[in-house]
Amino acid sequence: MTGPNRSFLNTERDGAEVVKQTDNSQDNHNLTINRLAAVGEISAGIAHEIRNPLTAVKGFLQLMAQDYPSEHWDVVLSELDQAIGTVQELLSVAKPNLDSERPRYFSLCAEVENLLSLFHKEMYRVSVEKRFYNTDIKMYGKRNQIKKAMFNLLKNAFEAINGTGTISIEHFRSGDSLVLKIRDSGVGIPEDKLQLLGTPFFSMKDTGTGLGLSQVYSTFYQHGGDIKVNSSPEGTEFTISMPIETKNALDSLEAQLVFTEGQDVKSFFNTNHDQFIRSLESEARTTFEIVSESKIVTTDDLREHANQILDFVHDGLTQEIIRLAQERGVVWAQSDIPIISKMEWFYSLRKVIWRFLRFYHLHNGVEAEEAFEIADRITSTLDSFIIHFNVSFTRYRDNVLKSQQAIIDELNVPVIPLFNNVAVFPLIGSLDHARVRKVEERLLDEIEARNIQKLFIDLSGAAILDTETLTEFHQIIDGITLLGCTTVLTGIRAGMAKMMLRSKFSTENVTIESTLQQALLKESQRDTSVL
Repeated sequence: MTGPNRSFLNTERDGAEVVKQTDNSQDNHNLTINRLAAVGEISAGIAHEIRNPLTAVKGFLQLMAQDYPSEHWDVVLSELDQAIGTVQELLSVAKPNLDSERPRYFSLCAEVENLLSLFHKEMYRVSVEKRFYNTDIKMYGKRNQIKKAMFNLLKNAFEAINGTGTISIEHFRSGDSLVLKIRDSGVGIPEDKLQLLGTPFFSMKDTGTGLGLSQVYSTFYQHGGDIKVNSSPEGTEFTISMPIETKNALDSLEAQLVFTEGQDVKSFFNTNHDQFIRSLESEARTTFEIVSESKIVTTDDLREHANQILDFVHDGLTQEIIRLAQERGVVWAQSDIPIISKMEWFYSLRKVIWRFLRFYHLHNGVEAEEAFEIADRITSTLDSFIIHFNVSFTRYRDNVLKSQQAIIDELNVPVIPLFNNVAVFPLIGSLDHARVRKVEERLLDEIEARNIQKLFIDLSGAAILDTETLTEFHQIIDGITLLGCTTVLTGIRAGMAKMMLRSKFSTENVTIESTLQQALLKESQRDTSVL
């Protein structure tokens, strides 16, 4: 499929209002570059003046917290972490920590798809429309820097939409440029604020620092790209144009590896161990960044597991690699890191191993049969690790979900005994067929076991979804009556009352009170008068 033609690109869709455009002339491009350069100079000066003292203060406060317990330490340390993080984020804009990353070819479409999976929790309110053309075109650059910039753009797009809305993403080739458009149906950006985009500490969000968008501008400008922003009250559109470049043949993995004549494959990997780990960190940069914020899984764990897997692969220790996979599956399931991050690490590990094997094959002159044997052994071992990791991860998560469901089921029928065989049953949340069945199973047993003679069912926090469910609920009341227990309904709202009228809900076996408080007051007065 060919990309959009020029008339399509310049035509406003659906009769929408003509949007306001930023002036992306060379002067404004240079202005943004100068802003970022100024931030770089400032950041270099404050790096040791602010970050190091803050880190030292944090360390001493942690020591003090051990000797002087207080409920306020968590707040103090949290605020200090936020200050340190802001300084670090400012430094990363001026001097990106990915500068050592090697440029490579990669698919921009594939990276967008991977990043969208991180926003799956937002998909219930925001629909994403993708129009990808010229998907065979690959760009050349520092993939992880670009991924981080695109993540910031997508994050801003989702956050710009209050309630429901739409994000559209276009990818196509235009001349010698690869173009990516991200448009949201959010609140838009005022015209007088457009020129400030990309300036550190300017943000349209109440709690924003503006550093995310500064990283976007810095990254794409460093890659020779251009950014245009269109905005109106109906939404904002970012258009990024990146040059389609050719790879420098000298900038390759082979130029950095060392091979000794007659070396076997395990020795080759050991000799180039440091380069292997650096390549893995670069390839799976997003995973390493996410894991760096976890307290259960660490970046050292990722490196150590890569080393262990390599040793097991070379030594043919299948059972050991299965045991490692099962152990790591449980640990990873205990963390809050998404499984997609571990998948990225798996695929990055496989990709780097194959790169090294290719180099080894080319320089060692091994026969094709031997090369295929090595490849088959490594592929089988990695597949075994991935399968057992996923099984262990899924089993642990399923058990956790079952435990949580058991707690939820218990809370679904919270019968609260009061006095003289009187109890309260507060119904909270939506009532559907499945939940009514669960209530029926447990509630009648509770009434019999506790010998409850009067039950107050409070409906002030409940929502009955349909008349069929209401009929099933009425059958529960009939069951309560058959057990010799009196039912008192409280907290019926107008909407539920209308549904009861439409379904001809019978109040023959129940007493109605407006509120639970009023009903319990009457019951206590009646009980006192009896005494």
